[in-house]
Amino acid sequence: MNPELKQLTIAAKELEHLTGLEVTELFIGGIVGGAYRPGLFKTWQRFLSFCLTQLFIFVLIFIFTLPIGLLLVRNHANSVNDLSTITWFLQVSFSISTVAIVGWNVTMALKSKALKPLAHLLDEVDKYNEVVQAVAIVERLDAISSSQTHKMDRQQVIEALTIARNSLVCGLMTEKILRQNRGFLARRADLLMNIETNLTTLKTMEVTSQASEYIDLLNEALQIGISVHQEVQQFSQP
Repeated sequence: MNPELKQLTIAAKELEHLTGLEVTELFIGGIVGGAYRPGLFKTWQRFLSFCLTQLFIFVLIFIFTLPIGLLLVRNHANSVNDLSTITWFLQVSFSISTVAIVGWNVTMALKSKALKPLAHLLDEVDKYNEVVQAVAIVERLDAISSSQTHKMDRQQVIEALTIARNSLVCGLMTEKILRQNRGFLARRADLLMNIETNLTTLKTMEVTSQASEYIDLLNEALQIGISVHQEVQQFSQP
């Protein structure tokens, strides 16, 4: 990927700075004190990661609850080697671990509702980064062509992606401001105006050659801009 496109990509560190939260494929705000990202079952890779994470956390909780289980069964029998005592000890630890992981999942699910607007914007960021990757691939395939029309189409797509990126940044900043402090109304208004302007500019763009591979990518950038605009309008309602 050339430096121009690489600079357009919204990387994880920048995303963390814009949202004020750690963002991964599975979590918003980290595994401790955070929330699940919606769409965990969209792909089998995410589903597998989710299952492995659940297993890892359960095992970790189980290990930490072993001393608690030992304390609870200490007076259950005279010999800790007694089979029934050991079985009850494991059952107690397993039960505590099950209750703990269920409680953890419920807490994560409840927090996910509060972060739903941010989750939608993060999905648009993922789509945006995929479009940037697609442009890089088309660019490599188109490198052998010296068509002036394709060069013009590419430049328009780059401009559209730049505008879409700016809209995403403004949307993420708006969500962060509203989430952390709903008093900065003036700053919110500036960001909303910026998004409105970006969307208007995107809608006026046309690809020179309708048969160009870049037409679909330009449309993707436009759809991202529209989605960001609609999402911000929803969660910015007083």
